[in-house]
Amino acid sequence: MKIVALSGSPVRGGNVDALLVKTVEVFKERSGLEFRLFFLSEMDVLPCSHCNWCLRKQRPKRLCAIEDDMREIYPALDECDGLLIASPVHFLRLSALSASFIDRLRIYYHGNLTRGLMRNKVGGAIAVSWYRDAGIDLTIQTIYSAFHVLKMVVAAPDIGVIGGGACASLHGTGGLVKGSKNAVLEDEYGLTTAKSVVERMIELCEIMIKGNARGNVIGKSV
Repeated sequence: MKIVALSGSPVRGGNVDALLVKTVEVFKERSGLEFRLFFLSEMDVLPCSHCNWCLRKQRPKRLCAIEDDMREIYPALDECDGLLIASPVHFLRLSALSASFIDRLRIYYHGNLTRGLMRNKVGGAIAVSWYRDAGIDLTIQTIYSAFHVLKMVVAAPDIGVIGGGACASLHGTGGLVKGSKNAVLEDEYGLTTAKSVVERMIELCEIMIKGNARGNVIGKSV
């Protein structure tokens, strides 16, 4: 079982990265489970230019007209069973980096070779805001909207309402946690919701894999 876990924060080693790594570490010893982590702060991922090149001109080693670090991410997405996106909340919504990455998933809706390849893969979302009620829900819902377009299966957690949501300030009130670079790790409830998202992802991935082994048609291109 392969899960791609991606941070859309522009700050390497910041709160989003820390929450994502901490969450994944909980499951790293689980048998048969592999995580592939990507940190967009370290990568060159440009916005989609909406050129429609992917509609007709894709070939196996070039899936997008833009040649950047998505060339490394696309193969991992092709092979994965689940995709976990973690984004900071920027001005009540997801970050520009997260949005650019999601826009580049357009090839899985329109691409002449890749159309439908994300279908029935499992999607999970985590968001980190500074304040409580600062846009976590909208950020997660935006990510989920992309998953719905791609015909993915959304992993709603058992703990937390719609996804994993955590705050990077003391009690979500804007207070600083003295001496802590990654104050989000002090948000125990936020950590619990993030872990619950991954737990649900694993459950759904297992269901999908078992269904595929029985010969059901999942992941069929449309």
